[in-house]
Amino acid sequence: MTQQYRVVLSGRTLSGGALADIKDNVGREFRLQGEQLERMLSGKPVVVARSATAEAAEKLASRLRSVDLQASIEPLAAAIVPIPVAATPERPPELPPVSPADPQLPPAVNATSDELFALIAPRPVAEASASPGGAQDGAAPAAAAGGEVICPKCGAAQPKRTLCRQCGLDMPRFLAAQAAADAQAREERAAELAARRSTPGGSRPASGAAQAAVIGIGFAGRLGRLDYFAGSLVCSALWLAFVVLAVYVGKPAFVGFGLFLSLIYSLRCIALRLHDTGRTGWLALVALVPLLGALMALALLFIGGDADENDHGMVPAGGGARVVMALLALAVLSGLIFRGIGQNPEMTGRFLQAMRVGQGDAVAAEAEEDSVEPGAPVNYARNNRIDIYVIAGCTDCERMRAWLDANRLAYTLYAVDSDNGAAERLHSIIAGDGQARINLPVLEVNGKVLPGNPDIGEVHRQLRQEPGQ
Repeated sequence: MTQQYRVVLSGRTLSGGALADIKDNVGREFRLQGEQLERMLSGKPVVVARSATAEAAEKLASRLRSVDLQASIEPLAAAIVPIPVAATPERPPELPPVSPADPQLPPAVNATSDELFALIAPRPVAEASASPGGAQDGAAPAAAAGGEVICPKCGAAQPKRTLCRQCGLDMPRFLAAQAAADAQAREERAAELAARRSTPGGSRPASGAAQAAVIGIGFAGRLGRLDYFAGSLVCSALWLAFVVLAVYVGKPAFVGFGLFLSLIYSLRCIALRLHDTGRTGWLALVALVPLLGALMALALLFIGGDADENDHGMVPAGGGARVVMALLALAVLSGLIFRGIGQNPEMTGRFLQAMRVGQGDAVAAEAEEDSVEPGAPVNYARNNRIDIYVIAGCTDCERMRAWLDANRLAYTLYAVDSDNGAAERLHSIIAGDGQARINLPVLEVNGKVLPGNPDIGEVHRQLRQEPGQ
């Protein structure tokens, strides 16, 4: 078995000077401070390495003497017998053997290298912590295999000790300071959230007290993914409700108003969903950009929200029941459209017209373009007699009427889907013209029947113009 030695400080300097004069040098050489440095320079015998090889003990003693500290090397045996040695500047008088159990001496750890001992025994190694520093409050450095510790700064594995032999870090104190800093950061974060939630009167705002409602007008709070999906269903139901209203009252303007309300409501839902992900609600304006806005609105159905409370409120809960209610509302409106509108041709036509809001201008523009012929402008005579047979919801019928209106032509309108007499009259003139199938619109211009949705050029040729044209 290899002979082991211990290294002991006598508490005096080699030069006979005061220990306080070499305090700074000792601290820099061994990277000590505070209680450890004070104990090392207390003026009393201190065991600095309890068990080391001869080579390691000699290296450590040489380092101690380099900063003017008296150090002796003593062999470890069953019974330690002091051997008087003449004092020399290179080797001071050895101290009497000191029992390892002597309570006057600070405990030391196993030293098997030339790195410095730990004057304070390390605390028991705690279980590895999940915190960034690797330890909880007051915990020792993380344990490695074989009863070692890992330095939280440089990551060096080493026997249990207080000072890292790689970087000299006081590991327990470093971890304690890091844990204290983390705790302070958490307290500051909690205080900041409390300050944001508080009102001048000291009460919590409604957005923080409960999650945002699916149906509402406020832009404060958070919406989860299920509530966001329910909001999209409500948005569709809202628009369909105004379409149905426009059909029943015969006012297409209601459709435009419904579109406006649906747009505002959809922006609200997108903003609240962005709040749930920790982002600013102003990003909802991206929804106004074609294609990009649609992609963002779709992506928010799948992006998860913050798992904890954030600046916009508490974590939203549930949402499944609200999705079911929104689906029921949409189903009721769809049933109303099918039963009350789908079975009535006139109502069906109005519904199709309402669904094509915004296309009327395009139809009129197209009709106006068709009315322009090469050469001089055309002025039609006022004595032209025009009958037009139409059905509600017929795009070609609306196009022909728009052309007639653009050219200031008076005509008699026959709605064959709502007027039985008009339907009988249409069948009589078509049958007399030898047509088996009726395509609308059908025009009768100055006694000439133009069946099968005639083109505008043919209608133009049958019309009388003002003299001089």
